[in-house]
Amino acid sequence: MKISIIHNLYKRNPYVNESIQYNILALEEAKVDYQYILFNDKGDKDIYDDVKNLLNNKVEYYYSKTNYGMGKCSGGWIGAIPLLEGDIVHNTGQDDVFVADFYKKVKETFSNPEIMFFSCNGIRTDENLNQQGPMIPPQYQPDYSKPLDRFKEWFGIIGNEITQTNNGMLAPGTLYRKEIHDIIGPPSLNEFFGVCDFEYWARMLFFEIKGYYESSPLWLYRISNHSISHSEKIENKDHRPPYLQKVKEKYTQLWKEKMQ
Repeated sequence: MKISIIHNLYKRNPYVNESIQYNILALEEAKVDYQYILFNDKGDKDIYDDVKNLLNNKVEYYYSKTNYGMGKCSGGWIGAIPLLEGDIVHNTGQDDVFVADFYKKVKETFSNPEIMFFSCNGIRTDENLNQQGPMIPPQYQPDYSKPLDRFKEWFGIIGNEITQTNNGMLAPGTLYRKEIHDIIGPPSLNEFFGVCDFEYWARMLFFEIKGYYESSPLWLYRISNHSISHSEKIENKDHRPPYLQKVKEKYTQLWKEKMQ
């Protein structure tokens, strides 16, 4: 098993180098075969100066001539697909931190060939990685071996009607087998923008792809003043509602067709 980590880069961030170092240490301690892709989605070119000391035969840097993420740092999820060498895909943010126990659990989970994706709870931290508590209550333990049941839960299906759009999986803590791209297609960033991760996880569940959820928080979600999502929150911007509506419309139609 080889994991391809896509570390999205867009806006220069003083915590990027530290996060990469922590993540590489975690991978080495967990004895994981990995490819670490630093994908700059046509963002700040000065980021290269912050990470060039980390480059080697396992850690690669790419500057994209195309901005796949439309001003967000998640474009590497699309742009890096042709670069993937591993059979497991891990798409993560600029300054999130993973520990060895996270990747050990990943190895253990994917040793079961029936498991196609792995999702794990995380811990919110401040910029200095001081912990603030789990992102999802640890008592929440959904069974993703029954993907259609989780789909119904996420979309609040009553009868044949979709009543809500709730994402039950955290994007940085989710990995999946690369072969899923061949089964359901790649993520739709251009169509679903900031909720493309939610739409992709929903697509997996709709097509009854089985996974595993780890309720113990095994990675750190850094709340940084330098992140794009944080700056948008301060500016009171939220681009998600119209795209969540598009997700709802898509799966309302698909669900009706499925129930016929």
